[in-house]
Amino acid sequence: MKIIKTKRDLVMLHRVGALPAALLDQVEDYFNQLSVELEDEFEIDFCLGAQGYIVVLKAGDNIRDLGNFRLSREDGSKEPNF
Repeated sequence: MKIIKTKRDLVMLHRVGALPAALLDQVEDYFNQLSVELEDEFEIDFCLGAQGYIVVLKAGDNIRDLGNFRLSREDGSKEPNF
């Protein structure tokens, strides 16, 4: 599971080859789109932290335990629908 909040996160994922290049390119395009739509003119480096963030699940990740992403049954959230 990879969490992407800033452009720096994308650069690091590219550098270490943590995800397939084609997928990372799509995630980067999505990040850039969000950056344009949500950017605060007073913010120096755009960060998705306040609005949420991008989570890329990898094979083997437990999709039934997403409490770290505010998607747990304990807080009344529904199970993710993938």
